[in-house]
Amino acid sequence: MIRSGRDISFSLLLSALRGITLWQPVAAYGISVALGMGIWELLDQQWQQALPADVAGGAIFLASLGIGYLGSGRMLIHDAREEPIPGLLQSLLFGVRMLPRLLALMVMEGLLLFGIFIVEIVAFALCRIPGVGAWLTVVLIPVFMVANATLFTLAVIVFNLSGPALWHGEKVAKALQHTIRIARNRPGPVLLMMLLLSVLSTGVAIVIGFILYSGYAMTLASASPVLDGALSGDSIGLGGWLLQIFPGTGALSDNLPSAPGHLAVLAQIGQHVALVSAAALVFILPNIVFLLGMAHLYIEALELEAPEDV
Repeated sequence: MIRSGRDISFSLLLSALRGITLWQPVAAYGISVALGMGIWELLDQQWQQALPADVAGGAIFLASLGIGYLGSGRMLIHDAREEPIPGLLQSLLFGVRMLPRLLALMVMEGLLLFGIFIVEIVAFALCRIPGVGAWLTVVLIPVFMVANATLFTLAVIVFNLSGPALWHGEKVAKALQHTIRIARNRPGPVLLMMLLLSVLSTGVAIVIGFILYSGYAMTLASASPVLDGALSGDSIGLGGWLLQIFPGTGALSDNLPSAPGHLAVLAQIGQHVALVSAAALVFILPNIVFLLGMAHLYIEALELEAPEDV
């Protein structure tokens, strides 16, 4: 929570790291994404025509991402407010209910940007006026360059704070009002925190990926002497590289009978499950860290700009 009445606290960066230890948001995000991927795969298998299956499956998968984002975010906003984290089912149902609001908010933000784009086109159209119109380009181009750079910065802030506003339970108009107010009044501190959170979550992803990669390599190193013929050919080299530091271990696999067909199939399924699980963790855990940081950031900014709505 905020410790100063004047600006946003850097302590939220440390608070964001707590997201690694929160299994509930990870489970909510993971379950939602897994269901979306499963339904997409099922549609691909059931439908003979690839395009309708891809369109429907892709839409369902994107919806599952949104539900997981909103459901896990609901848990994170409660944790940031130091309140009890709601249950898994309750949070996922919250995500289902709030998904139309998220879509409506994204549409409204897109329409605002499109309206500004139209205004700029009309302004540049004035440059076609004979005589004085051409001189307008000397003014409009540098002015719009600065204006669009500012607009891009504000849009990044508003877009990233839209989720936390919905996690907070706000309606579309209120969420848009709060996010625009925060972006307009405190663009520097908020953007700096977002950049630091991005760097932090990227570092977490690299560390988690390295740890899981090491664990996978060590697992193959212990499995290769007895399952050498059953493991996937693309992965044997990884474990085999570690085996080179243990002299004589190759003789063990040479003296074993060849692996039966079902063992090879199941072993490779196990490898794929391990790799998919690792990829999911590398994606979800850093995202939870970033989203928890955004939850703290939104609450602190809201306390400064609209304390009556916290």
